Amino acid sequence: MKQSIRPLENVFSVVSLLLFSQGFYTVILGGAIGGEEGEVDSVLLRLAFLGIYSISFALLAFRSQRTLSFLKTNLWLLFLIALAIVSVSWSSIPEIALRKVISMIGTTFFAVYLASRYSFEQQLKIYSWTFGIAVLFSFLFVLALPEYGISSLEAVSGAWRGIYPHKSGLGQSMFISFLTFYFLSISSKKNQLLFRIFCLLSIVLIVFAESATSLVSVVFIFAIAQGLNHLSLKSKKSVLLVLLFIIFSALLLFIIVINFNAFLAANNKDITLTGRTPLWADLWGFIQQKPWLGYGYGTFFSSLHRETDLLWKAHRWNPVHAHNGYIQLWLHLGIVGLSVFMLGYVRCLFNSLFKYLISKDIKMLWVFLFLIYAVTLNLTEVSFFAAQGIVWIISLVAIYSMKPTSRNSPHIS
Repeated sequence: MKQSIRPLENVFSVVSLLLFSQGFYTVILGGAIGGEEGEVDSVLLRLAFLGIYSISFALLAFRSQRTLSFLKTNLWLLFLIALAIVSVSWSSIPEIALRKVISMIGTTFFAVYLASRYSFEQQLKIYSWTFGIAVLFSFLFVLALPEYGISSLEAVSGAWRGIYPHKSGLGQSMFISFLTFYFLSISSKKNQLLFRIFCLLSIVLIVFAESATSLVSVVFIFAIAQGLNHLSLKSKKSVLLVLLFIIFSALLLFIIVINFNAFLAANNKDITLTGRTPLWADLWGFIQQKPWLGYGYGTFFSSLHRETDLLWKAHRWNPVHAHNGYIQLWLHLGIVGLSVFMLGYVRCLFNSLFKYLISKDIKMLWVFLFLIYAVTLNLTEVSFFAAQGIVWIISLVAIYSMKPTSRNSPHIS
């Protein structure tokens, strides 16, 4: 029985990841989507994700003991989920908050399922199928179906978006694609040329998507991987210094990218790049009104929210999120939620780096690199503790995959 459902589980995992990344949304929804950034909603998608959540829960329940052993490894995440549930009570739009919380719990179910069901090597194979499909069809959409594959929005006209609704979605997915095929190329003796070709194709798509954040992330993360490969430390103090140096470098890089984005304003590029700083200043004013517990999970940027209406009157480009994951989490769950999240997340960063530098376990290198990528991404985008989203899902899978298993992960020679 177990053998007979495994192929179906693989298909389920790949299709679900494509949907979480917003792949093929332009085809699925047709004229219902116009390429705007942010969440996309429809009855069809709600039903699809409800199916994913239900199947994930059933598969987790089928392996209940293993599931519980994974959940107990990160109690800080369970606390945040509980806080999000309770936040429905103080949200000004409780029905939307409840829907967002259900979606977030379902997303967590799916991530825990991937982490507990597949070994690290198997996870890479699932990702390779997911993003291999995304790479090939993105080129197909651009070349054969440009009305789908190339953005027609005035602000980003001409930028490739592939199978995604927005160029940023293509950029983020292609970063994950690059990292996946890079790890396959260094951990497998077979098909290395094919994996490197897909690395290159992923970078090509990032370039034509005009996604500066993703392109800089590729260079930055690849440089970190090469540097850590030649570094071996045993002292926790030394590892902490390395971690602080990497985080400081990421912040410095963020400042450089933001200043570079200011140049784009003169060329009438994406307004979301040039409007972030005044947006953050206004959001800080809203944070000060409810600093401790926030406005409730997932509702601040709803069109029904009074504060959002005031915000959109000041910012005519109608931001659909904070363009900063830290600010967004603060708005949703206050300083309480943000503090718990940062403590738990930094602990995972430190532990994964420490374990890699001691053992050179390639799985721990993946965990560290992906979590660091999310740290930099959330300086200008939003993925932390999201109701849906491919970056948060793979971050969760990485975090839960840190649990020791009986299987041995490959090592970098």
